[in-house]
Amino acid sequence: MNAVMAAESSAALTYRRFEVQEQDGRVTGLKPLPDGTLPRWARDVSQQPAQWTAAPDAHKPLFHGPIPFVIPPEDPGEPFYPHNHQPSIAWLPNGDLLAIWYSTKTEEGTELTVLASRLRLGRQQWDPASEFFKAANRNMHGSAIFHDGKGTIYHFNGMGPEGGRGWARLALLMRTSRDNGVTWTPPRAIGPQITGRHQVISGTLMTKAGVLIQPCDAVPGGHGGTALHISHDGGNTWVDPGEGKPRPQFTAGGRGEGTIAGIHAGVVELKDGRLMALGRGDPIEGRMPMSISDDLGKTWTYKASPFPPIGSGQRLVLLRLREGPLMLVSFASGDRRNPEASGITVIDNQGREFTGFGMFAALSWDDGQSWPVKKLVTPGSGQYNGGAHTGRFAASDTRAEHGGYLAATQTPDGRIHLISSRLYYRFNYPWLVQGAKIASADAPK
Repeated sequence: MNAVMAAESSAALTYRRFEVQEQDGRVTGLKPLPDGTLPRWARDVSQQPAQWTAAPDAHKPLFHGPIPFVIPPEDPGEPFYPHNHQPSIAWLPNGDLLAIWYSTKTEEGTELTVLASRLRLGRQQWDPASEFFKAANRNMHGSAIFHDGKGTIYHFNGMGPEGGRGWARLALLMRTSRDNGVTWTPPRAIGPQITGRHQVISGTLMTKAGVLIQPCDAVPGGHGGTALHISHDGGNTWVDPGEGKPRPQFTAGGRGEGTIAGIHAGVVELKDGRLMALGRGDPIEGRMPMSISDDLGKTWTYKASPFPPIGSGQRLVLLRLREGPLMLVSFASGDRRNPEASGITVIDNQGREFTGFGMFAALSWDDGQSWPVKKLVTPGSGQYNGGAHTGRFAASDTRAEHGGYLAATQTPDGRIHLISSRLYYRFNYPWLVQGAKIASADAPK
């Protein structure tokens, strides 16, 4: 931990509300306001490190869910609005999971606040929600939570000007926790100017060299790309390589400075140190756009991916699994109002191919050049409420959830934890490859 963050951690406390000083469109000060009563996410939290020994049956396929993680508060005075959306999730050193998301009447409103819920180790149900991060009369648009695997939990959040509606202009805030999310350092404005390129997207990444990367939408609309905010010193200082650069033209074979094709992008580090991203909008040749950078986000080249583009009310996940392959979770149709407008060829647990609709997972062992395994992420039956823009849907063997803002993490025991706008799924690598005919070159080493 660097000296600045070490000094901050000495002042860590449990809080969710804070005051803001702002001058000339720039955040000049942030002051936490401790609560008299601990929120649910900070109560009775174990500080015992989890024992991540793989279970004896870890090689067996596992799939559970979905169950809701957005649970209305039970404590008096806690805010909770009809629209709950744009989540993020992290595993914690004690074995808990922590999910955060925004709750609001309208996405443009200044009532928009960030809530949190904890899934405690060994429990089967998420805690009721409590408020997590809020400055009065400000739109708190976009959140990410991330564990670096070494005990530090990072929380990033956007914040609009006082009284300002919408998310076109935001400051970029960060804080950290070293005690499983109970206490947090005072928030810092790592992007103090209230401007564009600051709408936080879940999917924080730390490279093998320790570079911390936070994606943020470059624009407030559905097309225009994703920015990266990059820190080489553990979060002390930050740079946006695309700040002030002209917006690229996202075309096959094209090249741009500092901006990924597609908003809400998922970003991964490839085996050779390059970055790869997939995003929403800005389709290339009718497909989801793929962006590649060999200079840590300073420049990008663009091409069409093999996947269908996604649209409003949808966000993908791109993650490197502990077993080695890249995992994409996305949707077969970008029209959530007509989820069977297009399907994708997937396999079932017996290896039979069929056309599936809705949410699917795909695996690549060659850093995105090919994706030989595609599988529908569905419980196979049941009626569910995906919340937010998704609403109710019926699951079947050929139909999965058709919308939602996805976020995911993988715990050291190999379990993959995926959330959409309201629902939580849990599965593992053996389930993903169950029934797949994987070439020897693709098999995990």
